[in-house]
Amino acid sequence: MKDSLQVSTRRQEIAPAPRKRSHWIVFLVVCFLLGLLVFKTVLHMIGTDTKQAHRVHAASPVETVPVRRQTLEEVIGGSGTVEQFNAVLLTTQINARVLEVPVKIGDIVKKGDLLVRLDDRLIRATLDMSRKLVETNNVKVRDLTRQLDRYTALEKKNMGTPLDVEKSEITLAEAREALAKATLSLRQAEIELEHVEIRSTIDGIVLERLINPDEFTKPDQVVMKLGIINTVLMAAKVTEEKIHSVQSGLSAEITFLAFPGETFQGKVFKIDPNIDPVTRAFTSYVEINNPGFRLKPGLSGFARIYRTAKDVLAVPSVAVINPSGDQASVFVVNGDGRANLRKVRLGIVVNAMTEVTGGLKEGEKVVTVGQLYLKENDKTHSTSKSNIGK
Repeated sequence: MKDSLQVSTRRQEIAPAPRKRSHWIVFLVVCFLLGLLVFKTVLHMIGTDTKQAHRVHAASPVETVPVRRQTLEEVIGGSGTVEQFNAVLLTTQINARVLEVPVKIGDIVKKGDLLVRLDDRLIRATLDMSRKLVETNNVKVRDLTRQLDRYTALEKKNMGTPLDVEKSEITLAEAREALAKATLSLRQAEIELEHVEIRSTIDGIVLERLINPDEFTKPDQVVMKLGIINTVLMAAKVTEEKIHSVQSGLSAEITFLAFPGETFQGKVFKIDPNIDPVTRAFTSYVEINNPGFRLKPGLSGFARIYRTAKDVLAVPSVAVINPSGDQASVFVVNGDGRANLRKVRLGIVVNAMTEVTGGLKEGEKVVTVGQLYLKENDKTHSTSKSNIGK
């Protein structure tokens, strides 16, 4: 009986041993797998993270693309309003009462159309009086001239005195002076009569009307402002980052809410270099032919300005370091896999591609991913993504 109990007790003591060994085996396997996973993770980080590669002095993983020639097409948009191409100020030359102003603001006028008519009654009366004075003084000058001739002839025959001749000469000079004044008054009245009607000097639109009937005018007073609109300007507001992209002569398409479904063609006429401090935009003036005067000043619309750079070297914009500064540069990977920092000159930016006008050659490889931690002459290796799209 005792022997049976001893055997049973020994079995209980010996039985757990195999289970402890299996636990250790499982633990070791798990540790190995975890270690392998950590090792692979570290290798992956070194192979994909430039910062981590720097820490262990390994080759920096980068993605590169070759510099290629391509055509970049940029569309620059801006909303704005129509303005007259130019303006003409009309002034009066005389003092007179306004009788008629047959036009109002916004009216379309043709060259020669009557804009302002002034009261000419006093001018005509002055004109008639001046004509009579001129005629009278002409007669007087003729008579005094004959009289002087007689006194001169008598003096030569010792039948007259030098005093009579001198008096006759003075009288004739006074008559001639009076004739000159009368003639000047006549010419002035004739000129004033020519200015009693103010007519349009252009085909255009009335922008401002600064005089009304029964008011009195004075010389050099502005009475009307006309706008030249056979050609108009679209003042498009463009955001400041496009100020180097917009150039005079670029073609443009303009649409207006007033003419749905219709597109007007134009070109950039001039550029205002001043940036609005509030909107951070500048004004680009687009010239539009307007033969039918359909487009009026103040009409709102949207302009699309097209700029095309044909057969230019371009790189992805992400490759450019400090693109808005004076030291724009890229990392170029040479044939030995070394990264070299290269200063470049930039052109337009279109759809995440940047034109390079200097500093690179076609076919050179630039770094697009991993350049932030690169240093001059770092050893690199290209990831598999660098071969995509080649």
